[in-house]
Amino acid sequence: MALYDNHISNTDIGAKVRKRRLLLGWSASILGKKTGLSQQQISRYERGTQNFTISRLCIFANVLQCDLNYFLERRNQSMTINL
Repeated sequence: MALYDNHISNTDIGAKVRKRRLLLGWSASILGKKTGLSQQQISRYERGTQNFTISRLCIFANVLQCDLNYFLERRNQSMTINL
């Protein structure tokens, strides 16, 4: 079961977009062309100064070849269940 971070910010999501873009070896300009956005818009998303919509996150997930959960899940999930 995925645990979603209810305190996630645009900056957090933008950092994940940038990390994934760099992992793929793409420039912001290349990502812009693949998403239909300008390099400046990509930069604003990555810096967290542009608000993400669910629709935009879906586009980024598809283009960056990752699951939507990549942007929303908590990292270092550890869950203790007491029985």
